Amino acid sequence: MTLRYNAHVASGTFNTVTAGNAVSGNTLFIGGTYKKAGDVSAIVGLTAATSTITLAAKWQVSNDGSVWVDALNEPQNPASVVLVTGTAAAITKAVPAPQAVYSHKYARCQVVVGVATGAVGDLYSIGYSYRQLTGAQGS
Repeated sequence: MTLRYNAHVASGTFNTVTAGNAVSGNTLFIGGTYKKAGDVSAIVGLTAATSTITLAAKWQVSNDGSVWVDALNEPQNPASVVLVTGTAAAITKAVPAPQAVYSHKYARCQVVVGVATGAVGDLYSIGYSYRQLTGAQGS
């Protein structure tokens, strides 16, 4: 089992992303017949420069890579968690995947914008850390 750290990184800005909308990390193949990834977490780096903006992380799952549904966190916390508010502070957090990701072929982490529209100075980076359980990617 190989440990992958901050792999499959997607990064950019929240420029013109309005409140209630999100940016997505790259798609992570969890497995088909056999589970390919275990102990999954997202490494999320955020800078919130817009004064009232909030940025929250959530997980989504899919079985075909095109239709996505929200994967709620464990029963006591079904909502997305706000990671940073508009203070221009840069943060990096490990966001654990909920158990639901292991019953789907694909998973991804999203960052949802709240309160204000993003600007050029509002930045994100989303990567994944996980244990690669097998070498093949197809099944």
